[in-house]
Amino acid sequence: MMKFVIIQSAEAYHHELEQIFRDIQINSYSEMPVDGFMESADGNSDISNWFGSSKNPYRYFISFTFLDEEKANELLLRIKAFNQETEGVSPISAFISAIEKFV
Repeated sequence: MMKFVIIQSAEAYHHELEQIFRDIQINSYSEMPVDGFMESADGNSDISNWFGSSKNPYRYFISFTFLDEEKANELLLRIKAFNQETEGVSPISAFISAIEKFV
């Protein structure tokens, strides 16, 4: 079954994410740079490390791809391992969504 995978990574980890894609042979994906804003970035909410303040936007990339379930799960495992090995403020986040229908 095909899965839609969305990945959010800080600009600082962009090359590492690309290396993960190469390591597990993900050859097709799309991405775009994004400036994240938060009205009040207090550091206490679950998403506070995704977004900068309105005066200092947070630079990151959104990447997305369509993968079979096994490859999608492997990608999330690799991202989880990377996050556990990296002492950073903003870990890479990834989400898997099922594809119900397509044409």
